[in-house]
Amino acid sequence: MRSFRSAISAGCDLIECDVHLSSDSRLLVIHDHTLERTTNGTGLVRDHTAAELRRLDAGQGERIPLLQEVVELALGKVGLVIEIKQAPIQYPGLEEKLVNMLRQLGAVAECAVVSFHHPSIRALRDMEPALQLGILEGARPIDPARMLKESGADVFSPHWGATDPQLVKEVHAAGGAVAVWPVDDDAAVAWCKFCKPDAIFSNRPVEIGAALRA
Repeated sequence: MRSFRSAISAGCDLIECDVHLSSDSRLLVIHDHTLERTTNGTGLVRDHTAAELRRLDAGQGERIPLLQEVVELALGKVGLVIEIKQAPIQYPGLEEKLVNMLRQLGAVAECAVVSFHHPSIRALRDMEPALQLGILEGARPIDPARMLKESGADVFSPHWGATDPQLVKEVHAAGGAVAVWPVDDDAAVAWCKFCKPDAIFSNRPVEIGAALRA
């Protein structure tokens, strides 16, 4: 939560988080499927209850947040992009739980959901037509516009190195937007200036934002 607050204070347009399900079907914000890298816990996120996960140390006294806490922090202050992790481990029912939460909190209009698992995005489009959706890709596809259409997504979100001006042109022609990640160094900045995507995601938003504007 400290990181999200710092991004809001820095004036970011959006913050981004990754969501998994606990063993008791609570939506938790953590990047990995496993606990070792970012907490003092061990094993898979899905094998622990929310209460067990919340007792872990996630660094500097921070705890693994509930998604509801992050949504409530963002509302009215900053847009929130939620990445759902449905591969390689899948969480049955995650999409429905997410949509229900966003509706209950009145947050559908202020959030976007993205995933590498494109069938999840297709399912979300059918569940909640008003939700902004994006598909993530690590490599340059042959036909990004077709992928966007088939998934029902609004945003095509590739790795910055898998982006080129033609891809941006094709996605724009299909009515979509391009948001690239992770733009964290000079090479990525230079390539983004050349390709001109609509948005970038960065782990260094203040420094990278200044470099892009320079």
